[in-house]
Amino acid sequence: MAFEELPGGVLTPPRPLSSPAKVVVGHILWELRRPGRSRNRAITIFLAAATLILFILGKRHVDDIQQTASHFGTYVPSTLSEAFAPYHVVDDGRWDDEISHSNDSTPSVKPKFHLLIPAKTQTVNLCKTLLSAAILNYPPPTLIEFELEHDNEKQDEHQGQSIQQILDFLNGKEAQDDDLILVVEDDSWLQLPAEVTISRFFHGMRDSSDSLLKQYGRLDLGDDEIPMLLRPQKYTHKVLFGAQKECPNAPDDPACYSVPQSPLPSDIYGFETDKHPEGKYNRPRYMSSKMVMGQVTDMRPIYERAAQLLKDHPGITNSQDIFSQILGEQEYQRTIYQESQLPKSKWNSWLTSKLGQSTNMPAVKPKNMTTILGRNYEFGIGLDYYSSIFQVMNNSADDVRFVKFSTPSLIISPSKHAASTFKDLLHLPPDLNFSASPFALHTVSTKIPDPPFNEIDALLPDPNNTSWNDVNLATNVIVPGSSVPATLNFHGDQSTMDLLDEWWPKIWFQEHGRALLRQYMRSPDGPIAAEAAADGGDRWWDLRGGKGGVWTGRGEWLEWREVCGKVDGLSGGQTVEDVLFGDGWGVYGKEKVGGKPVFDKFGKLVSGVLDGDGKLDE
Repeated sequence: MAFEELPGGVLTPPRPLSSPAKVVVGHILWELRRPGRSRNRAITIFLAAATLILFILGKRHVDDIQQTASHFGTYVPSTLSEAFAPYHVVDDGRWDDEISHSNDSTPSVKPKFHLLIPAKTQTVNLCKTLLSAAILNYPPPTLIEFELEHDNEKQDEHQGQSIQQILDFLNGKEAQDDDLILVVEDDSWLQLPAEVTISRFFHGMRDSSDSLLKQYGRLDLGDDEIPMLLRPQKYTHKVLFGAQKECPNAPDDPACYSVPQSPLPSDIYGFETDKHPEGKYNRPRYMSSKMVMGQVTDMRPIYERAAQLLKDHPGITNSQDIFSQILGEQEYQRTIYQESQLPKSKWNSWLTSKLGQSTNMPAVKPKNMTTILGRNYEFGIGLDYYSSIFQVMNNSADDVRFVKFSTPSLIISPSKHAASTFKDLLHLPPDLNFSASPFALHTVSTKIPDPPFNEIDALLPDPNNTSWNDVNLATNVIVPGSSVPATLNFHGDQSTMDLLDEWWPKIWFQEHGRALLRQYMRSPDGPIAAEAAADGGDRWWDLRGGKGGVWTGRGEWLEWREVCGKVDGLSGGQTVEDVLFGDGWGVYGKEKVGGKPVFDKFGKLVSGVLDGDGKLDE
């Protein structure tokens, strides 16, 4: 029944409930209608105005809270349906949105995924990066600036050289506009599969662009006939960089004062948040140029601008300064635009500041910010504040713990003043629940596998009984709900660099690194490439060929042994295998196996020979 049935048989609509705001307004209007002295009316009018202002500002604060909560929802699902969001499905539909299929006679070039690693020469840390990329199903990396026979004089050249060489790759024949690029340096580890990284990138860019739409709105096209919802939004995020806790530039540099506050909770470390003298308890809000991800068409203008800055300012010696300046200029222009859209009321600004409402305006008037009319300063750059893809380890070692989610436990707070935020158990991110077992990322592609099976391979855990819940994952326990980053970068002070050795035995794949590398070598170019081939085409994969090795920026292919067979700087007669695997099996590809027979899960002999008595025939 649509209405309440009252005595007498008359159907009467129910009386709508009044909101608190309507009650207050009604009371004020009633008071104004009452006869009384002028002073009472003046007081009533003042109270009415104050109530209205507080209501508007409170509404804005509620919207900010809702926006923050919706962002956290990406990492901490609030409903069962959100927990099963299709993060396990690579959103390549959006990736292909720009590809036109109107002309069937025109062959479409499907986008590919490229991994670029700036590295001048062979190091054991580079080999750790390459091992993690191979195990986790990334395409064969392209090494930028790499030289097998390195020249010591060339090693002293500034880091800006890698900017020009990455730009050359973006402009080269191997990179198409829709291709996806991931750049990490040789002091980084990949922790999660390529499929997860790609999916998180596209979902993260969508979510952050939604936030920008709420903050900056849509373009004013000067044509009222175009509905607002059909107009493009003012700003979007297209390229992702890492986020770090300290700004290496001067305080009056745009890279420091103009960047927005971190969206992480303002009390995430308790009352020490953003006040620690060494930055340990700062929320990440500044750019780290050591890791970047985006499509070629979006990254190209950024690197073109960076190359121009290098040319105009030969005194700049590293890429961090260059990219930080680009971000600072972008964010300063955004805040100037936002300020131009605000009401021109000093009283409103004063009241807003007194009530604790932030306008995100630059705190310092720029001293070295010179804008040129007509120059583009908007590049769609965003930072990974939540460490979903990029975890910057400098000043963040205490934020990261190795967690096995199958046996969750309470985490001790990095700051005693924020202990209350660590009362809940941590849970595996939903996208990893849908990912293949970490020990089943590669499949055998031939009946005669190379390298052949032996007892090393039999040591791998059963993938049918092992999920991401069962391995130790480096986890940022500070981010609300926790975050398992896809990439860890250890560039920083000496204590951060020392983690490259201290934490290597803790990363989930190290214990079985040799067997997993052998598994990768037997596979096709990856399960994604195999699936694409079955569909009749190649899809988002750098398919120039090769497996287990690397490409140089000049297009030369180098085998694993050429890059990681022998490196300088090892002590005590150690080999690369001693550091990478630590398993005592010797040189990779020449393992000192015992000749024991190895059987597959069906009981079939896959390595070794048995004599007539069922014993190994040696």
